[in-house]
Amino acid sequence: MRRTDEEKKQELIDGLRAARSSILDLVLGLSPEQRDVVFLGEWSVKDLLAHLVGWDITNFQAVEQILEGAYPSFFQHYDKDWHTYNAYLVAQYKIEPFEALLAVLDDSQRQLIACLEALPTGDLLNVKALRANGRSVTIRNLLKAEAADESRHALQLRDFFV
Repeated sequence: MRRTDEEKKQELIDGLRAARSSILDLVLGLSPEQRDVVFLGEWSVKDLLAHLVGWDITNFQAVEQILEGAYPSFFQHYDKDWHTYNAYLVAQYKIEPFEALLAVLDDSQRQLIACLEALPTGDLLNVKALRANGRSVTIRNLLKAEAADESRHALQLRDFFV
């Protein structure tokens, strides 16, 4: 049986929640010392969490821009693996103490999810913004990319710490 558009929307949102939950389940079991261990390139767990906050905020802004018919502005910062933009996000959103970082992380995802839940299903699944070269981006694709990135990070955490 084919899934309804409403089911597709809910699967996207549930995918974001599940990916984040996988990360938090692992992170909350780490000692304070482990949270500062570099495990992913040059990133510690705290850096990873700041990265996630940054992408929640980036995607929230991108949703608004797409709905306005504009191509998301964050694409102007693209380089290999988003290295420069990710470094900017980590510097921007990494805060102490750890509990404050967790609170900001919770808030950033809650705001993104609330925005997505309030969107009409058709907008979330189908509205696209075009770039001058003809490339397009949809809200759905941004959400899929975020969930995939977070699932990958959960595996990286598990591989290193478990």
